[in-house]
Amino acid sequence: MRIKRFALCIIIFSVGLWWAPIPPVQAADTITVSAPGGLTLEEALVLASQNRQELKGFRADLDAAAVKLKHAGLPPNPELQVEWDNLGGDLPADDVKETTVSLSQPFEIGGKPSARKNRGQAEIMRLQHEQSTTWLDIAAEVKMAFLEVLGAHERLALQHEAEQIASELAAITHERVAAGELAATEETRAEARKVETMVETRKFKTLLAESEFNLAMTLMETDKATVTVSGHLSQEVAIPDQQTLLAEMQNSPLLALRQSEAQLAASGLSLEQANAWSDPSFFVALREIPDQDARAVSVGFSVPLPLFQRNQAALADASATAQKAITNKENTARRLQTELIKAHTMLSAADQEARTLRNEVISRVTEAAEAVREGFRAGKFRYSDVLEASQSREQAKVRHLEAILDLNRAAISLDRLLGRPSIPEISHQSSLSHHRSTP
Repeated sequence: MRIKRFALCIIIFSVGLWWAPIPPVQAADTITVSAPGGLTLEEALVLASQNRQELKGFRADLDAAAVKLKHAGLPPNPELQVEWDNLGGDLPADDVKETTVSLSQPFEIGGKPSARKNRGQAEIMRLQHEQSTTWLDIAAEVKMAFLEVLGAHERLALQHEAEQIASELAAITHERVAAGELAATEETRAEARKVETMVETRKFKTLLAESEFNLAMTLMETDKATVTVSGHLSQEVAIPDQQTLLAEMQNSPLLALRQSEAQLAASGLSLEQANAWSDPSFFVALREIPDQDARAVSVGFSVPLPLFQRNQAALADASATAQKAITNKENTARRLQTELIKAHTMLSAADQEARTLRNEVISRVTEAAEAVREGFRAGKFRYSDVLEASQSREQAKVRHLEAILDLNRAAISLDRLLGRPSIPEISHQSSLSHHRSTP
């Protein structure tokens, strides 16, 4: 018994040294992930649409593009010119001072106003599609962070279960050692396992707090240390047919963005082609001769001669940009198809693994673990047998949880590629502060 007590003291002291550096996580002690007052995924997405600076920048760009489109059809400004002749110098005595006032107006040819309007509309379309794809990236980031919080909560719940089982096994071992049915070393192992699970529980609490902090940063809730959420992991996800996914790919916002970039480049090329035309200017002039109390009116026009500069450099740049945009669109279509097939494969594999573990593995290892524990209580098994059985059950449940998380991650990836969800329409700033925990 002295050896037993000495060994227990050594183990508890060693574990205590390991445990001591772990900082206390007080926020995790008050987490209620599925509490009614927690932040739902839909509310998290609304918060992200309000707080993320990327979307605010797009709103400013769209406003500026709308102003540019509004003024794209305006003609060039007229030019007023005043000229005074015969003000001095070696002139004949009969020469008089003359004043000439002329008004010149350039006239755009080659379809420049309509080309500018088309480019302005294409720019707005591109910004809208870029805003949509940026939002999809943000939404996927939020959903992933939200998923990690739910996963951390489930891992903590499994660890609490493992800790409870370890405590029960330690109590059974103590009873059998006291009855002289087991050696004292078996109780030492059971107590060590119990303390080890307690340490693991603290670690999972820390991971839960970290995931909540990461979600708060993803939502740009910088004044909050953590965000309490409400929700449950989806155990099953609808798996669409692969051909259906590839058909839906044509409506993908990412592909639409590349299409809008190609249209913008094409409209830019059309504008530069229109700019290659030289615009004529028409003018009317009024010449006044004060000494003779006379006035004369003259009209005329001027046309730049395109002998050297014919907008060659701008045309070359616009043509290269248009060709590059078409190539990017084709490359994006191929890459998007590859990513869709990959995400569909991962979704199917994770679903199959989760179903197999849930329907065929977990129930059997749980039944075996319960049988071994009852047999251990009755003196039919050793502690190593019951420990191995309980660990097998824990590992099966952890594998099932990871498969569920992989299933949800693949579903999030598919939603992003296919353009779900769309940007929430925010008509007013929602007050969601009551859903969030305080530091």
